[in-house]
Amino acid sequence: MRSVGLYLLHLLAATFGVLLATGILLNVVLKPFEPLIGHTRLLSVAKGPYYPLPIVLAALAGYFSYIRFKSNYRFWVWIIPALYLVTKIVLWKPSSVLGDHDWGTALTHFFPGAHSYYPEEDVVVPFYTSLSYTLGALLDSGNVFRFQHPSETPDR
Repeated sequence: MRSVGLYLLHLLAATFGVLLATGILLNVVLKPFEPLIGHTRLLSVAKGPYYPLPIVLAALAGYFSYIRFKSNYRFWVWIIPALYLVTKIVLWKPSSVLGDHDWGTALTHFFPGAHSYYPEEDVVVPFYTSLSYTLGALLDSGNVFRFQHPSETPDR
């Protein structure tokens, strides 16, 4: 039961926690800079087709997650959002009977493409953030950003 709880804790941090941190960062920390940057540019950092701020925050959360939650479940948080996304893509039907229903149309509906409006961001953003969280965890496990001293090996 503890392992399920730890997995759900990592999943919650990778999805809902990152989106909550993005909202706090935009509305509290970056709000004083809004007159200089502009409202549209400020929101484009968090929204839009590529969601750079949530993705960066998720990678940082994944990188530092081992400090707080000492488990390896952080490497698997992408599975549930990926299954949910695949299910939504497979079951998706176009809103018009006249519209094409092929894989290209379905993928364009869910991922950045020709549309300026992405109706499925509630499905895609948790997938992006969970992948980024896992990437941050992988970077931490490989000691990528830490200064490493070569270990001294005894002479043989």
